[in-house]
Parts: sequence; C-alpha cells; structure tokens
Amino acid sequence: MTSDIFDLWRRQAALVGGFAAMGPFAGFVVATRVARMAQEGYSPTAAGAAEAQRMLSEKVMAAWEGGLAAGRVLSRLGVAASPVAAAGVMVAAGEAAMRPAARAVRANARRLSKP
Repeated sequence: MTSDIFDLWRRQAALVGGFAAMGPFAGFVVATRVARMAQEGYSPTAAGAAEAQRMLSEKVMAAWEGGLAAGRVLSRLGVAASPVAAAGVMVAAGEAAMRPAARAVRANARRLSKP
C-alpha cells in the first residue's frame, strides 16, 4: 500500500514536470508564430495564412485527442479497487490528455526552428 502511494506521488511529480518541460517549447512556438504574423501585418502571404490555419486546427485536434484519451482511461475509474488505485487512474487520465498536446508542441518547435 505504501509503495503504491509513493508510486502515485512519483507519477504526479512526473506529470507536473511534463507540463513544465513543455513551457520552453510552447514559448518558442508562440513567439515565433507571433513574430511571423506581425511581419506580415494585414496582408498575410499564403504561407502565413496556412500557418494560422494550422495553428488553430492543431489546437483543436490536440484537445480532441487528449479528451478522448482521457475519457478512455477514466472509463476504468469505476472498477478501481481502492482510493489509491482511483487516484492512479486519474493521474493516468492526465498523462493521456497531455500526450497529444506535448507531441504537437515539440513537433512545432522542431519545424519552426528550421530556416
């Protein structure tokens, strides 16, 4: 039982660390996109318009995928054997929900860092 609680704390800390690790990537992506949009002003190029569309569609898709993944995990909540197991399911849902957004942010940072 005690090892289950420590494992849960470790997973919670890793989840928080995952959010913190996304920060620099997300900041770079936002700064790069805002700078490019500001350069184009009120007359965006085709590439700029495509990037703006991509920016919106990626956010919607990441939220959708994360919500579905979290929902699949949370479906196991009713059969959790103990409160610690239920908390573990909730942490797993958070991990599953974060995965698509983290993947998109890292991919965008890689793509936008290329000249």
